Amino acid sequence: MTQRTTLVSLTAIAYASAPPRKGVPVDEMEKRSPDSAFMERYWNKVDAVLDGIEGMKLRHDEFLPRFRDEEPEDYKFRTNCAVMTNVYRDIAESLSGKPFEQPVMLIKDDEENTVVPPEIENFTYDVDGAGNSLTVFASQTFFNGVNHAIDWIMVDYSKAPERPVTMAEASTLGLRPYWTHILGRNVLNIRSKMVGSKEVLTYVKIFEPGDVDHVREIERFDTYDARNTLVTVVTWKLWEKRSQHNDYIQVDSGEISIGEIPMVPFYTGRREGRQWRFDPPMRAAVELQIQMFKQESGLEHACQLTAYPMLAANGIKPPMGRDGKPETKVAVGPNRVLWSPPRDDGGPAGTWAYVEPNAESLKFLEARIEATERRLRELGRQPLTASSSNITVITAAVAAGKAKSAVKAWALMLGNALENALLLTAKWMSVVYDPAIHVFAEFDDWMEGEDLDALDKARERGDISHETYCEELKRRGVLSSNFTIERERERILDDAPSDGPDLEE
Repeated sequence: MTQRTTLVSLTAIAYASAPPRKGVPVDEMEKRSPDSAFMERYWNKVDAVLDGIEGMKLRHDEFLPRFRDEEPEDYKFRTNCAVMTNVYRDIAESLSGKPFEQPVMLIKDDEENTVVPPEIENFTYDVDGAGNSLTVFASQTFFNGVNHAIDWIMVDYSKAPERPVTMAEASTLGLRPYWTHILGRNVLNIRSKMVGSKEVLTYVKIFEPGDVDHVREIERFDTYDARNTLVTVVTWKLWEKRSQHNDYIQVDSGEISIGEIPMVPFYTGRREGRQWRFDPPMRAAVELQIQMFKQESGLEHACQLTAYPMLAANGIKPPMGRDGKPETKVAVGPNRVLWSPPRDDGGPAGTWAYVEPNAESLKFLEARIEATERRLRELGRQPLTASSSNITVITAAVAAGKAKSAVKAWALMLGNALENALLLTAKWMSVVYDPAIHVFAEFDDWMEGEDLDALDKARERGDISHETYCEELKRRGVLSSNFTIERERERILDDAPSDGPDLEE
């Protein structure tokens, strides 16, 4: 695709002078594609887990279903007893933070003549117009991708006049590209096709970012211009929801003259062919967290029912009230006396006794929870392990040998997604730039110590220098991030024993 040399592309933001007022029913406009509907079931689960106890209680009918013949009041009491230790959230935060132990950086290489235009470098300090740097924005993208299997970056542009403007005018008006997060669940429909050897998006329907009462449609199609030359046109429409009419009306439209739908996917799950559905890499951990929630809530409910002794009467006929029903209220506590009347047939009087819980059953429930938590934490560690055989989902990068852990593969794919987003940004700016981005991926789980043993043996054989050995220990987190070989040499010299005090001549 040819690079535009002026900012005439800003006509993509031009408003339609007379948008049609014909309404489209809400059900039709918000209808999801089969792929989106398929993924929504998982997104509902993982979002509830990420929201913690509040999110789980909102979906109590799914995660804590009602028992057969359970009274509404009893069911309400049981769901109110629900508790949750959100181990999954801890795992997700830990995995998502790995690539950002170092900031995301633009690669500059004088030898390779890799030059970063100043417009692009300035852009990386605030990529979304809200003051978030490239690293901060990328970290949220990575978090969403790990949990939802896919996340989208939209490269949008500020609203502009309907007429073409120059670069100087764009700067004066504060017009600039900006990135926006599009959650996977907010993409209602998406279609793509192969153009040559590259897959391109041809249709996208999304909830407008930050405004769920608006839906945006973007479509790419081929047509012929006045010279009968085949050209690619990308148009967009904005629809607004009218609650009183239960429909959507078109309120805006325009053309995106950079010739592409400005959205970039980042996904971690295994994609099913050319469909836009994925096998979420964290599915097993999410399901196990839900199981643990049920177990913890069951234990808490059992404790609430059995933690307090109950008084039972055997062989005692309760007195009858004025309504003809047995009086079941019994006063308990200090200075109270319980009695039982003799039986009418002359038999022995009844007895009173306390019914107390069996501690063994509660210990069993507690042990189940502890076992589930151990399994969950082990699942959370697997994407960081060096062996690809036990990774929840083996990504293409792992299978190709480019990364020995799933998280490292995801980090590499994040770098690729960021490069594609910067390429679109450069097109909006009308600058020539071939992006190259470094995302930190030199991390692994060395808890088993095999990697450190190999490093120690390499040092003993003299295969690596002491400086390299220290650098590798620092990279693995064995040494402090503030460690420097120069300062360490000075400290070693200071610690070296001397032959005695220096003598003055």
